[in-house]
Amino acid sequence: MPNHPESASRAREEVREWLGEDHPAYENVRLAVSELVTDAVRHAGGPLTLRLLTLDDLLRVEVEDQENVRGLPLSESGRGMILVGLLSGGRWGCRSCERGRTVWCEVPAVPKDPFPGLGEAPDHLPAHDDIPRPRRNFG
Repeated sequence: MPNHPESASRAREEVREWLGEDHPAYENVRLAVSELVTDAVRHAGGPLTLRLLTLDDLLRVEVEDQENVRGLPLSESGRGMILVGLLSGGRWGCRSCERGRTVWCEVPAVPKDPFPGLGEAPDHLPAHDDIPRPRRNFG
C-alpha cells in the first residue's frame, strides 16, 4: 500500500475483510493495525506492506516499511505504541528486513478482559515509560 495518510483507513478495511466485524478480536486488531500503519506513514518512506496472519490463538499483524531505521518505533508524539503494547500484552517488536524494517504485534484471537475486577476501563493511559516492552528479540 502507498505511504499515505489514507493508508490507515485502507488497512482497517483489510482487517474487516480478513476477520469480519463479528470476530471477537476485530476491534483490537483493527486498532493495532491502524496504529502500526499510522506510525509507518509518519516515520518511514516508500510503500508499506501489511501482513495479517493467524498463529494458533494469536493474530499477528506485520507492517513492513522501506525505511532503514533501526530500533523500536517509540514516537514521543503520540500514544500509538502504548496502545499496541496494551492490545498485544507486550507481544510486539520490530526487526530489520531486506528493504527496511517490519514492526509487528500479536493480539489474542479471543481477548481477555483487560481490566479484570475493575468493571470499566481507566480514564487514562499509562505513561510513556510504562509501555509494555517486547518479549522477543528484535534486530
